[in-house]
Amino acid sequence: MAGPAATRPHVLLLGDASARPYGLERALGRAGFQVHEATSAADHFALQDGPDIAVVSAQEADAALGTLLQALNAAWGGQVPLVAVLASPDREGPARALGLGADDALASPVHLPELAARVEARSRRRPRPADRNGNGRIQETMLDLLELSRAGRCTGELLGSLVRRLGRALSGWEASFVEIGESDAAIPRVLAGPEGDASNELRLEVERYPEVAEALRTGRPVVVPDVQTDPLFEAERRRWAYEGAESPVRAVAAFPLPVGERLLGVLLLRSQQASARLSPGEEAFATGVAHAAARLLDADRRHTAQAAYTAANGKEAADPLTGLPMPPRLDQRVLEEAERARRYSLTFSLVLLDVDDQAARNDRLGRPAGDRLLAELAQLLQREVRASDFVARYGGDEFALVLAETGASGARDLVHRLRHRIGVESFGGLPPGERVQVAAGVVAFPHPAVDQWPDLLVLLEAALRRGKAQSEERIGIAE
Repeated sequence: MAGPAATRPHVLLLGDASARPYGLERALGRAGFQVHEATSAADHFALQDGPDIAVVSAQEADAALGTLLQALNAAWGGQVPLVAVLASPDREGPARALGLGADDALASPVHLPELAARVEARSRRRPRPADRNGNGRIQETMLDLLELSRAGRCTGELLGSLVRRLGRALSGWEASFVEIGESDAAIPRVLAGPEGDASNELRLEVERYPEVAEALRTGRPVVVPDVQTDPLFEAERRRWAYEGAESPVRAVAAFPLPVGERLLGVLLLRSQQASARLSPGEEAFATGVAHAAARLLDADRRHTAQAAYTAANGKEAADPLTGLPMPPRLDQRVLEEAERARRYSLTFSLVLLDVDDQAARNDRLGRPAGDRLLAELAQLLQREVRASDFVARYGGDEFALVLAETGASGARDLVHRLRHRIGVESFGGLPPGERVQVAAGVVAFPHPAVDQWPDLLVLLEAALRRGKAQSEERIGIAE
């Protein structure tokens, strides 16, 4: 029988050692943990499948902490809980740390028994290695990523590092990361490839890459061992024959970059070797790298959006049509409510409202009438919710509500009340008697499927889709 040490959870201490509370290692040891301190990049992966939990210390919740958290989440596939410990007494620091990628966060002064209890609770939720994908190669691949992130390198350089690692790990294959834009009309661009980091001018004609088109259509990996015989490339083979060109590749593969149910692009692998094949282990390896790249790209998009939505004087710009806060401020509010709910054992709910047939209404009445409806609807929502609640514009015809200290049942009741109020309102610009209807999605926190606050938005969007598919109540609840 294995001794007690074999079953003790392993805690990895990393980050700024000078920011750690005095006696942290001793307190964790007394609480029953094996404690290891990372002194180099390799130490981050010294344990097979990663530690049970990592405690990341920093002076404050700044960009450097965010880069480190992002790299660690990518390296361990988001499976190792990260607890941020801040030396700064700033009360807003933990909320910022959660937004940067931490699973839990505390600010100075840190009560060590509370920290040990949080570490213990988090470590219990970590999936066991048998439940996780991969054979450890993904962690070796992330060593370059971690070193670059700690040096403050940009996302393009991080993806370029992954491309180089893939080229060394998958003999005979060339790798590229292809990003799809957030609008349907956007042309995919190559972010990083075998020739190095790409510029925004390098675009990809999807019709010439059937494997990319199929991966984006299905959301599943596409592996074609022989483009000369695979039906997917039939049209391309005819094109090559017409152009009198030889096949540029012999084997291809495309692995989607998923964030929730959204796809941000694909990891594209191509080989000119007739004998090139991907083993099941190599396919799992490529999938892990694709998921890590998706998290990097999503974090970069959110950072870019936040910068775009923030005015030069540091104040947040409001949506010009409705006057409501925009998605970056919504993210911040959700993060703040999640931290408050965790700290004080409270609950809160998110509601996503979608205006029915708004696109058809714009076509029928004109865009100005549709915009006027959205602006007036925004004012109605602000009047009908409590002062402690929060309303933001989520998308073109969608509005998000954050309901403090409200469970799923209370949120559903509010949706019914709002729907009645909207149904009797006469909105300017609409024909007499025309009524507006909305579908809704609801998710309450805490939720068993939520480990990090962005998971709430993924559940919320899925709940809205269920609500829109219903024929009666049309309120989807993330049970």
